[in-house]
Amino acid sequence: MKLRFFEMIVFAVIIGKIFIIGVTTTVSSFCEFYKFNKPAIINILSSDNRYNNALTTYTGFDTGYGFFAPNVSSNFIIISKSVTDDKTYFSDDLLSTTEGKSRFLSINNIFLKNMDEDKQKIRINHVILKQINKYFESKYHEKFQTYTFLYDYPTLKDTKLNRTGRLIKIDSIK
Repeated sequence: MKLRFFEMIVFAVIIGKIFIIGVTTTVSSFCEFYKFNKPAIINILSSDNRYNNALTTYTGFDTGYGFFAPNVSSNFIIISKSVTDDKTYFSDDLLSTTEGKSRFLSINNIFLKNMDEDKQKIRINHVILKQINKYFESKYHEKFQTYTFLYDYPTLKDTKLNRTGRLIKIDSIK
């Protein structure tokens, strides 16, 4: 009987902690995204300590979801187009290993964080695009134009109508 009571207490504590972590990550993500100040109670509840880290790792709450969990992460697609013969290459074609290609996808985070009205942050995206463009030019010995597109995922309604996503042009470099 005592063991059952102890199990119920542990279960309630874990569920309560998971609920608190869910609420704090949702509020923190929301405030960070919309540039609001976080409420003081959120800072108190979301303090980092080794017990909190162990629990979040064990339960899978350290995966970075929260406010954006029901949404699909935005994806940038970088395409380089040869100016002379009109051939098109995806920028991950520069890499030959699966690990390299998956690491290259982390550039999405850089582009997403730099999508701001701050001119300095936008310059960082230009530098990255210029480097990709230079690499294509040195590899294929011809001039390229590199574009960044944001992939717009289709809505459920569009999916039912057999419509696919579309590419929204964000930036380009010659």
